[in-house]
Amino acid sequence: MKDGKIFITGASSGIGKALAEALAVPDCTLGLAARRMERLQQLKGELEARGATVFVYQVDVRDAKAMEQAVDAFANSAGGITHMIANAGVKSGGRLAGGTAERLTDVFAVNVIGVINSLVPAANRMVEQQSGHLVSIGSVAGFRGIPGRSDYNASKSAVQIMMDGFRLELRAQGVKVTNICPGFVESEMTGTNNFHMPFFLKADKAARLIVKAIQRNKKTYIFPWQWRVLLPIIVRLPDWLVPQVR
Repeated sequence: MKDGKIFITGASSGIGKALAEALAVPDCTLGLAARRMERLQQLKGELEARGATVFVYQVDVRDAKAMEQAVDAFANSAGGITHMIANAGVKSGGRLAGGTAERLTDVFAVNVIGVINSLVPAANRMVEQQSGHLVSIGSVAGFRGIPGRSDYNASKSAVQIMMDGFRLELRAQGVKVTNICPGFVESEMTGTNNFHMPFFLKADKAARLIVKAIQRNKKTYIFPWQWRVLLPIIVRLPDWLVPQVR
């Protein structure tokens, strides 16, 4: 996305880092946010060597004020904002029985509230500009609850519904809205999974597919293609066929 002014949360690893690498071209300005500043600084050096302009922000997406300040700082430095990619996320806090409310609610704090904290300040700028593109990184997991992962699945489902509403709300202001729903992608989160991950993708491949979906202004983009075939079946499975995830 040449001449893009693109802000990415969760940019220090996984899909966020791969997206930054895929988008780092001359005349592109990137705002990279994450909690681990050392990793961001290292990535900044690598991407600037490719000709991109890069600003980095150490911020936790759960902090609404800090996110607002980071987005405003980026937009002021870059001369606007063309894309906000709300990518930061965490995996499931675990099972209901034997768990704690704090572990499960923290999933929503990052995966839902963190997305809102990222999108709102960007949307305000984009409405002023009468242009821009809001992007959230959801998941194929958001289409059905799975035992042992219900908090994560529900958080991604909430984002899907929210983005659908935002799309309708902002279309008259020239702001586009896309929700990306990947399957299993190489990351620190999937790196700790101890179960088979079908249709697994490397992060760089996933990033290329996401960039193409954004350029094509997809409303909801599910990938890889196998999940687009399987999801209508999965959501209709009887309860006794739904797998137990450990």
